[in-house]
Amino acid sequence: MKKKHTPLILGLALVVVLAVAGFAYTKLSATTEQTPGSTEEDVVIPAVDFTMENPEGDTLQFLDQLDGRPAVINFWASTCGPCKMEMPDFQAAFEEYGEEIQFFMVNVGSAMNGETREKADAYLEENNFTFPVYFDQNFSGVIAYGLRGFPATFFLDAEGNLEAYSNGMISADILQKGLNMIAPEAVEAP
Repeated sequence: MKKKHTPLILGLALVVVLAVAGFAYTKLSATTEQTPGSTEEDVVIPAVDFTMENPEGDTLQFLDQLDGRPAVINFWASTCGPCKMEMPDFQAAFEEYGEEIQFFMVNVGSAMNGETREKADAYLEENNFTFPVYFDQNFSGVIAYGLRGFPATFFLDAEGNLEAYSNGMISADILQKGLNMIAPEAVEAP
């Protein structure tokens, strides 16, 4: 009996994730203006939990890592050209705002064709990236956030609620806009 209901439950969960992602995407879209006090700001969408590994191989729950600061989650792969193009912007943002904003750079592993932990580690070392890196070895984050392509970036407020989302590569200006949305006291608007 349970097996008959599993596809239905998974389908419903996917619909909910896609609806949340679609709403959040519109908040970050370059064509969308957000004004303080708008009704869109009153909608609360909690971040979704998932399992990830730190560089030492310890398994962590994403929500347990949130520490009361705004946060950025970026799902990426070293075999993804657009992911690699935006990495220097994330590094610069981490260097400037890493005290005020948490950065979670989550490698998607074999969810991206040809990606391996070894390739990811070599890419990070070669480019001297210092932002925090985690690994989604079992597709927990990819599934939880309904990802179908990479890179994907999520912006969370200090309470761990989804403020904005971007599917695909983002420019430095869009990154700045997202950071400003979650930490306006620390990040100037672009």
